Parts: sequence; C-alpha cells; structure tokens
Amino acid sequence: MSQRTGLNNRHMAPPRPSQGVIERPRLTELAHLLVRHRLVLVHAPAGSGKTTLLAQWHEILTAANVSTVWYSTHDTDRDPLSFTDGLIRALEPLTQDGGATALSLIDPPDALAHLIDLVARRSAQGALALFIDDYHLAEGRDGGETIHRLLTARLPHFTIVLASRNRPQIAISRLRVSGDVLELPVEDLFFDETETEAFFRAASSVPMSPQESRDMHRYTEGWAAGLRLASLLIGTMPGAMAVSPPAGSHRAFADYFLEEVMLGLPEAVHGFLTRTSILDALHGDLCNAVTERGDGNEILSFLEEAQLFLVALPGAPRWYKYHHLFQEFLQARLYTEDGGTVAELHSRAARWFLENGSPLDAVRHAFLGRQPAWAAELIERYCLYDYLSHGRFELFSRWMQQLPQDAREERPLLLLLQVWRSINLRRFAQAEQTLRTIELAASNETSRMSMIARETGLDISGRLHLMRALIGAYDGDIAAGLAHIAQLEGRELDQLAFGQVDLDSIHSYLALHAGDLELAERLTWRANGVYDAMSCHWGAIHSRCIAAMVSLARGLMRDAEEVLQDALAIAERHFGAQSYMVALPSGLLGLIAFDQGQLARAEQLLTRAMPVDTASDVSGLCERVVAATIGLARLYDATDRADQATAVLMRASRRAYESENFRLELQLALERADRAFRRGYPAEGMREWERLRLHLPEAQRRFPKACWMIWDAFHVVEARAACEAGQKEAATARLRYMGAAARAQGRSVMAARMEQEFPWMLDDQMAAEKGAAPVLGVFLPSCAPQTSPSAPRRSAIPLRNPAPGGLTQREEEVLDLMRLGLSNGEIAQRLDVNINTVKTHSKSIFSKLGVKSRTQAVLRVLDSL
Repeated sequence: MSQRTGLNNRHMAPPRPSQGVIERPRLTELAHLLVRHRLVLVHAPAGSGKTTLLAQWHEILTAANVSTVWYSTHDTDRDPLSFTDGLIRALEPLTQDGGATALSLIDPPDALAHLIDLVARRSAQGALALFIDDYHLAEGRDGGETIHRLLTARLPHFTIVLASRNRPQIAISRLRVSGDVLELPVEDLFFDETETEAFFRAASSVPMSPQESRDMHRYTEGWAAGLRLASLLIGTMPGAMAVSPPAGSHRAFADYFLEEVMLGLPEAVHGFLTRTSILDALHGDLCNAVTERGDGNEILSFLEEAQLFLVALPGAPRWYKYHHLFQEFLQARLYTEDGGTVAELHSRAARWFLENGSPLDAVRHAFLGRQPAWAAELIERYCLYDYLSHGRFELFSRWMQQLPQDAREERPLLLLLQVWRSINLRRFAQAEQTLRTIELAASNETSRMSMIARETGLDISGRLHLMRALIGAYDGDIAAGLAHIAQLEGRELDQLAFGQVDLDSIHSYLALHAGDLELAERLTWRANGVYDAMSCHWGAIHSRCIAAMVSLARGLMRDAEEVLQDALAIAERHFGAQSYMVALPSGLLGLIAFDQGQLARAEQLLTRAMPVDTASDVSGLCERVVAATIGLARLYDATDRADQATAVLMRASRRAYESENFRLELQLALERADRAFRRGYPAEGMREWERLRLHLPEAQRRFPKACWMIWDAFHVVEARAACEAGQKEAATARLRYMGAAARAQGRSVMAARMEQEFPWMLDDQMAAEKGAAPVLGVFLPSCAPQTSPSAPRRSAIPLRNPAPGGLTQREEEVLDLMRLGLSNGEIAQRLDVNINTVKTHSKSIFSKLGVKSRTQAVLRVLDSL
C-alpha cells in the first residue's frame, strides 16, 4: 500500500514553477472568480500553459485561505475506480478523520458515494476548490461519470477546476445556461506580444530586442511550449533570431511533437496529418482530394476535438489550419517518409482548387508541385481577370519571376500582362522590348506562341497596337497613341478577357485629349458598363474618372463630383489607402472642392493624391500627379503659403525630370511660368517661357493641335509673354482662337477661363452678350447654368476660306453656332428651323470641309484664320 500511496503523493501536489514563468494578470486575476462557479474548464493542446495557469490559481487561492486539492491524472486513471480512488486519497487529508479506506474492496458506485460524502463534509466548512490536471487521461470508459456525479450533487461552496487537452465529454450545457461554468478556450491561453517580451526577459539568458520578441510571438503564435523551446534554442545559439526563427522541424520541436502529439495516434490519422501538411487551409473535401480517402471530415472533427494543433479559421465554417510550427514538423516528416508523392499531392490540391473556383490557390500549388508550365497555363487561362480586376500586381510579378523563361515567352497573354505592368511602373523601354519579343515569336506561324494564339482566338496584332496606344497615353505621346488607335478603327479585338473593353477605355482617354468629348464620353461609359458587369474594380474606377474629366471640361461640376465620389467609394473598398486607384479620384475631387471654396477638404484630398515616393507606387494617368501638384500649389498660393507652393512644384518637377516624364515636366513648367506672371513676377515668367520654347519641337511631335490639355496652357503662357513684350493684338488673336476652339468642343471651362482672366480680348458684341455673369472659384469656374440669347447672331470671328465650293449663308450660320458649342436642338431653336434641317446642313458642311465631326469642322475653319 505504501508504494501506491507514494505514487499518489506525486500526483497530489502542484508542479514547482519553472524558470521564466511570468505573471499574466489577465489570466491569474481570474483566480478570484473561480469559487463563484461550479466548474472551471481549461482545454487546450499540449504545451499551451494549462498546468502552469492551474498552479498559479492554486497558489493564489491557497494564500486566500481557500481549501484547495490538487490531483494530476495519469494513465491508470482511465479505470473509473482508480480515478475515484485517486481523488479520495487527494481529499482525505482535508477531512477530519483522515482515515484511509480499502477502496480495492469497494464497488465503483460505493466509491463514488464515498467521494461525494468527503466533498460534502469538507465544502460544508467553507469554499473548496478541486484542481484536476490532465483530465483527458482520466476520461476513459466511464465517459466522465465521476465528474458528472460530483457536479449533479450540487454541493455548496465546491468548485472543480479541470485542465484537459480535449473538450471533455461532460454535459455542461445546463451549467452554461445557469452561469455555473467558467470556460477558457485555447485562444485565451496564447501569449500576447507584451507577455512574449516579458517571458523572454525572464526565461532567456540572451536578451532579445522588442522587435525580436514581436517576431517570435508571430512565429510561435503565442504557443507557450513553443516559446519555451525557442528560448532554450536561442540560449544555445546566440544571434539565431538575426537570421531566422527556429523551424518547426528543429529537433527540439520535433521531439516534443513526437512525444506529446504523435505518439499513440492511429496510423490513419498519422498519414492524414503528414499528407495534408502541404495545405495552408484545411477542408474535408479538399483533404479527401489530396489523400484520396473519404474520411476527411471525420478526421478533422477528431483533430478539432482532440485539439491537436488545429485552429478553426474565422469566418470560414469547417475550414481549419495547423499551427505553422506543427505544420513545418509534419512537412519534414512527409519529405522524409514519402517525399516522392509531394508533387502529386500538390497536383491534387491544385485540381481541387481549380474545380472549386480558386485559381490563385491552384497556381500556388502548381508551383509547389514543380510544374511551372502548368502554372503558366493556369495563370493565362484563369487569373487574368483577378489580376486586372483587383490590381494584384506584386503577386503577378512574383509569379513571373518563378516561371522559367521558356514558360513565360510562349504564353502571349502572360507577356502582355507583363507589358501592362511595365507601363504602370513607367518602364516603357522594357514594355516595348517585351512587345518586340511577342511580335517576333508571333511572326513564326509554327511557334508555340502562334499555336496558343490560334487555339485561344487571341488577336496578337490588335493587342500589340492596343498596348502601344496605352504606352502613348501613359508616356505622354498622344500622337503615337492616336496613331495606334487609328490602326484599330472599325475593328473589334478578340473576345478574350479585357480585349474590346480596354480598347474602348484607352480610346476614350485619347479622345478626351483630342477634344472629342462626345466620343470620349460614349466610349468610357460603354467600357464602364462592361467593367461593372465583370466586377472589374480597377477598370470601373478608371472609366468613371475619364467620364468625370469630360464633365469637368464641360463645367458640369455636380455631375463630375457624383461620379468621382462613386469611384472613390469603390477604390476605398477594394484598394489600399495609398493606392493609385484611391489617389486618382481623390485628386480630381480635390480640384472640385477647391473650386467650391472648401479649402480644408481640398487640401486633404489633394495631399492624399500625391505620389508616395516608393519604388512600388504606380503613377498611372498623368492627371493624378498634375491635379494633385498644381491643385496644391494654387491652394497654397490662395492661402498665403507661397513658399509651400513653390516647394510642391519644384519637388514634382524634379521627380518628372528624374523619371523622364516629358508630359508632366512640360505641364509643370507651364504652371511655373503662368504662376510667375499671375503673381506679378514678369521677369521670372519670361525666363520660364524662354526655357519652355526649347521643348516646343518635342511637344509638337507628341501632342496634336487638338490636344487641349497641353496647348491651352501653352497658349495662355504664350499670350502672357506676348503682352509682356507689348504684342497685345497677337495675344488677343491667340486667346480668341482658344476660346472659340474650346466652345466648339463643348469645353465651357476653358472658354470661361479665357473670358475671366483676359476680359480685354472680348469685342464689344461678345462682352455685351456675356454681360456681368461672374465665374466663381479660384481654379475652376462654377457650374452655374449658362443662358443663351434668344436671337441668332453672327460669329465674332469672321469665317474665311471655308473650302473649295464654299458654304451657303445658312451653313455658315450653323457652323458659327456649332463653334459656340450649341447642340443640334439648340441650333434649331436659335435659327427657328426643324432639327432635321440642322442635321442636313451639318452633313453638307462636313462633306464640303472633308471632316467627320463638328469639332473637326470648327477647327478646320479656325486653322485657316
């Protein structure tokens, strides 16, 4: 009997605290709440700190004069009589008689009755807490009958504190309802960052920096035993954290997992664990596909119940993950025991993800399975939409680096996406080099690329023009962009993802620059409808911003603001706060807020739109930087912060020069010159103007005459310089030309600006018609509706040399009203004729002038002045 007593004694005292045990007040302070509950349940995997926490609670309650009993279960306690016997022997020292009972002669029911009697007698004298550690070893054939009987006896002042690796089979639903149970799941036992740092200060002889402690917390996920083992390893390997944290396959971790987790598991579970360790997320059906078994759900339920380092993923029912240190240990076992099947396991996972609508995960497993050719095929066939819709540029770049050169260069769409990425990063030479690679490979009809293009129906020639048009748009070579768009006139691209819709989008942007606002608006809204239907957020934002720029040019500020608010809401839902997709609508909204006099909001939006000066920042459309920089500079000037305005312009100008962004460099130079004249520094303005003239040949090559975003600003500065040189008549003629062209294109903002800033250019008739109607705002005119005179009038600028054969007087009147920006219906009302008559005159005018649109007609006549 003495031998058995000695054995029990070893299980009837809490463990002594080990080095490095720290106080965790958020947990230890719960000790004072324990006696308020009938059951306290702590369940978590091996090494989670259950025993340490129970020992701390035991010490606190003992110090508070609460009667405590400790019992650590062992393998023999799976026998109900042995477990009951152990609890009785643990309790007997607290009873008054202290006598031992020959329980080997007592039947289990009688032993339970005796146990309950002991507890009742002791708890009647005051609070009693029974601590039972490692309860999972005792929950055997009786299914928790011993604990169940103790709880249902409803003994006063009695608390059972259980620690178990599994969720006990005790029926505790009624206790939960009545508030009689305090339950601590595994998540509550994990160390947080502060506790991790405190632990390493106490446990490790090698001090760790706060950042190293935070890194270790992320790596161990707060698992107590993981921290303990890591501290021992770091103690023997100083500086280990400077390289990398110890892996789960390290011998110290491996021994722990083998002894505490894997030992005794069924062979089927062992095989399941190693084979599914290739997965970062676990689901029953996915596990069945990988293991080629049908018991995935059952084994996952077993692992969850046993809490074998399996964590349920939040917000994803029936999805789990392994603790990554345990996963690393399992993967090392897999490569050691069955490394030849790893590639096949990844292939099975990839096929399952593909069949279940997760192509990104399929690509990942194709790479892990060392099948780059298949990965390239999956990317090209299934991932284009995701890449372009959500802007996952960095992911795509990593994929391209992982693919061998031959796998990349035989896939035309992959290369075209690489071109798109290069354009976004303003690496135009790299983009053109890739385009030439595509062009060369496609010229060989027997090449793999040509075969893939025929199989998929890809129009390589059309897409080469499309990408070069995009280079023109982003690189500020509008003439080149329009030339490539002209090659696609009347031609539809292939119906693969992002073909025709991107053609419409790029064409709309170039049409906007060419002054054809009607075409730009029609194309961008058509593209927007497709992008919205596809849930392509990237394209939806771009198309809305182009539509807003059309409205801004027309002076429809309210319409522009509504569209931009919608674009910004989409961007903020799907992209990061510093993303170009957030910056573009923010910058344009900042201009509108500035015009409305909302200076604080304007400054916030314009600042948000500024580039972040990182290598990964996508500049995108030039309007993002132009709007933010010029808008901020003018806002600073308007609020007496001229030095800040100068600094903003100079920083952006330096960035434009360093990145060889000719368009941005030119537009900022124009703004610097215009600003000098506006602020009353004519000498500085003339110096800027002389420097600007050096860029004129390149500007004329890149920007056609109709490219108003460039030439309007250029001619304003030209007019200011002419006035400074005493050539007011030349300046007046140029400004009249600009105003007439702006009205012909429906760009009321520019026309209003001319009339606001240069009132002396108006002749008496135009001044009388304009009256004293004010143009509000500091940067853009207001969106107040304009009223038209009821009686027709002749042009303030006489029409000369219209075309061989000449226009009739009525055709001249129609063309004159076109120049003022009136619609066909307004022209019909002004001339008191039927709208169909106006359309007939318009067709005749176009035919005689050899043009296709009213904008071209007006510009043709203005060019002849």
